[in-house]
Amino acid sequence: MKTSQTPLNPDSPMPVRKHRSIRTFYLTGIIALSTTMASVAAEKHYKLTIAEQELNITGKAKMGMTVNGGIPGPTVRFNLGDTAVIEVRNDMDVTSSIHWHGMLVPPGMDGVPGVSFPGIPPHSTFTYRFPIRQTGTYWYHSHSGLQEQVGVYGSIVVTPNHAEHGATKDQVVLLSDWTDRDPEAVMKLLRRGSEWMGVEKRASQTVLGSIKTGKFKEFWKREAMRMPPMDLADVAYDAFLLNGKQSSELKAKPGETVRLRVIDGSATSYFHLQYAGGPLTIVTADGQPVEPLKMDKPLLIGVAETYDVIVKVPAAGAYEFRATAHDGSGHSSLWIGSGERHAAPDMPKPYLYDTMDMFSWKRMFALTPRGSMGMTNRDVDAGKFDQPGMNMDMGGMDMGSMAMSSDDMAGMDMSGMDMTSGKKDNGSEMGGMDHSSHDGGMAGMDAMGGMKDSGLKENPPKWYDFLLREDAAIHPLLASDSMMSRYRPFSPYKMLRATGNTDLPADAPRRDVRLTLDGDMKKYVWQINNRILAPSNDIHIKKGEVVRFIMINRTMMHHPMHLHGHFFRVINGQGKRSPLKHTVNVEPMSTTVIEFEANEFGDWFFHCHLLYHMDSGMARVVKYDNFTPDAATVESQADLYRDTSYHFYGMVDALSSETQGTIVFSNIMNSLMLNYEAGWDGVEGTEWETDITYNRYINRFTSVFAGVYGEGVNGTRETERLIAGVNYLLPVNFLASAWVDSDGGARLTVGRELMLTPRLGIFGEAEYDTHEDWSYQGGASYRLSQSFSATALWDSVYGVGAGITFRF
Repeated sequence: MKTSQTPLNPDSPMPVRKHRSIRTFYLTGIIALSTTMASVAAEKHYKLTIAEQELNITGKAKMGMTVNGGIPGPTVRFNLGDTAVIEVRNDMDVTSSIHWHGMLVPPGMDGVPGVSFPGIPPHSTFTYRFPIRQTGTYWYHSHSGLQEQVGVYGSIVVTPNHAEHGATKDQVVLLSDWTDRDPEAVMKLLRRGSEWMGVEKRASQTVLGSIKTGKFKEFWKREAMRMPPMDLADVAYDAFLLNGKQSSELKAKPGETVRLRVIDGSATSYFHLQYAGGPLTIVTADGQPVEPLKMDKPLLIGVAETYDVIVKVPAAGAYEFRATAHDGSGHSSLWIGSGERHAAPDMPKPYLYDTMDMFSWKRMFALTPRGSMGMTNRDVDAGKFDQPGMNMDMGGMDMGSMAMSSDDMAGMDMSGMDMTSGKKDNGSEMGGMDHSSHDGGMAGMDAMGGMKDSGLKENPPKWYDFLLREDAAIHPLLASDSMMSRYRPFSPYKMLRATGNTDLPADAPRRDVRLTLDGDMKKYVWQINNRILAPSNDIHIKKGEVVRFIMINRTMMHHPMHLHGHFFRVINGQGKRSPLKHTVNVEPMSTTVIEFEANEFGDWFFHCHLLYHMDSGMARVVKYDNFTPDAATVESQADLYRDTSYHFYGMVDALSSETQGTIVFSNIMNSLMLNYEAGWDGVEGTEWETDITYNRYINRFTSVFAGVYGEGVNGTRETERLIAGVNYLLPVNFLASAWVDSDGGARLTVGRELMLTPRLGIFGEAEYDTHEDWSYQGGASYRLSQSFSATALWDSVYGVGAGITFRF
C-alpha cells in the first residue's frame, strides 16, 4: 500500500509544491496519516490526577493544586504518529481541565471549558484521545479559573527531532512563577487598584523618584497625557521556579552539547534567558524548527512560548542557565556541569522612569483613550496603525519591531494608507515607510546584558533618598538615552527564520481581522477592540480562508497572544521563511501581524496568556462558520461568557474628626458602590451623607452611574434624592465626578492622589454642590502595610483629623 509522500519536516530533500499549505507541507510532523502509518502507530497511555494539596515552596505552607502529586506535573512524551490516550482524574471539589498548549488536536479535545468541552466535573474522569501530528516541545495546563497559577501545568515532548544539532543530553526546563497568595486574592489586589504589589517588588514610580533620576519633566508629561506608568509585570511573586524548584542541577561532562527545551509555563512572567557558559543557540520556536540563531544577548521568552536552545558545557565547572523575571524581581537557575560554579551575569534593573515623549496639546485634551494615544478615528480608518513594521518614532523610541518584506505585502489591503510615493502592489517600492532594522532594544548594553559605559554620571545623594529605599526603578545613572534601551528586552522575532517555505495558498480567499489590545491598569479591565469576552464579540471565519490578525497594542504592557488549534506565520520581514508559532508577544504600543490557513474546523480560544488579563476580559472565541459543538459544550458556554469574577473590596478612613470610605462589589464591567462620609462638627452632632450607585465601565477615561443619595444628622435622614452622573479622567490624571439629582441640583467633584514616594502620598479634593456650595479636603497618607496606612486630613467642614486608613 502506498504511503503518504508528505515530508515530515522541512529538512527532507523532497521537492516543495508551490502554494502547498502549512497543514500538508511545512509544519513539522503534520501528516495525513496513511493506513500504513495507522497500522503501526502506538497508543501511548497516561493517567494524570489533579488534586489539592498543601505545599511549601517558600517556607510558608499554603494550599496548591498538583498533577500526580507534584509541581509541575510529569512530562508526557510521545512519538510522531502515536495516539495519545490521557486519562485525567479530577479529585478536587471544583471543575478542572487540561489544555494541550500548542498541540494540534480535534476541537473536542482542546480542553477549554465552554469552547471545546464542558470541563471535568469534581471527582470525575475525562479521557483525552488525539493523534500526535507534530514533533517538538509543548506544555499542558488547566484552563479553568486561575488554577494554572497554583500548579496545574506540565511539559510535553514529542520525538523524533530531525535536527538534533549534536546534542548528547536533552533537558526540559519548565519555568513558572509562584505566589503564596491565593490567586483570587491577587486578582482582588489588582482590581482594587492599591498598587501595593508595586511597592512589594520595588517597581513604583513617584514624584521624588522622577526628580532623583532627572525625569521630572517626563513624569509630568506622562501625567498630562493620562498615560499609566510603565508596568512590566502586574504581580509581585514570592518565587520563580525551574522544574518546580528555585535552583536545580544537570550533570554534564565538559564539552557536551545540551539541548534545553525551555517552556515559559508561568502565569504572568516573562523571563530573560542567559547562560554563563556561552551563547544560546535557538533551534526551535514553539516546537517548530528555525534556522539556528546564536544569541549573544539575553533572550526574552514570553509567557506560554517555548524555545529549544543548544548550549555547550565548557572545559570545567558548573555553569548557570539563569531565567530572570522580566521585572527584575527574581530568578531561577539550572547549573549545568559539575565542580566550581560560574554564575550568569546579573541583568540590569528595569529603568521605568523613562517614558515616551509623545506629548501634544491635542492628545492631552483628547476625549477618548484612543485619541490620547494618538489614534484618532481618521488614523484608525486610514489604517496608519495597521501597518506591520511601521517605525513609531515617539521621541527617540523605536517601535519598529515588525518590519515587512515585499513578500509579506502580498494580499494585504493597503488602501487608504499614506504611502506618499509608494505603491500597494507586491514587490513595489514603499516610499515613505521606514523598514530599517533596530538593535533589539539593547542599545547601551553589552553582550551579556551589562550596562556599557555611557558617559553618564551618578546623581548626587538627596536628603529624601531614605524615603525611596523601596524604589528600585531608580537607576543610578541619569537617563539621557532612549526609553527602551534600559529595559526593553531583546526579542529574537525579527531574526527568526523558518527552515522551509511557510507561504500560504495564494489563491485562497483572505480575511483581515483588526484587533486592538486595550487595558486599564487602574480598574484592571483588559479588552480586545474595547470589549471583553462576549458572544457578540466572537471572531467568525470560514474554512479554507487565509486569516490575518492585525494586532495593535494600545497599552504599556506586553501581551502574549495565543491561538488554540493552529500554528500561524509571524510576519517579521523574513518573507517566505516567516516563522511558525502558536503564541506571539505583542510589544507595548506596537503592531504585530500573524496569518494562518483556516484548516482546523471547529471553535477555538484566542486570548492573552497573562492569566489575570485573560480572566479580566482579553479573550475571544474564533468560530468557524457552520461548525456546531456538541450539546454539552453548547450548554456550558453560558459559564464561559458570564462575567463571574466578582470581588468585594473597599477603603475606610477612621480619623479623629470624621470617617469616610468606599465599599465596592464588582465584576469586570459593573459595580455596586457605597460611598459614605460622617463627621463631628461639635454643634449639631454627627452629620453624614451616603450614596449607593450602580456603575458601568465604559473605557479607561469614562464610567457612568445611577443611584440614590441621602444625608442627615445623627440617626435622622433629612434628604433623599435620585442621582445619575459620569466619572471622567481629566488631563494630569485628575478624576472628575459629576451628577444631577431628582431635586434639580447637581454636584461636581475633582480630586486626585499623588505618590511622592512608594509609600507616601498626598491627596486633595474640591467639591461644589448646588445645594451646599463649596467644600474641600486635603491630606497625606503613609502606607504601613498592604491593608493599613497612617493618614492625616484637613476638611473644610470637619477640620483637621488623623488616624488609620484600612483597605480590604
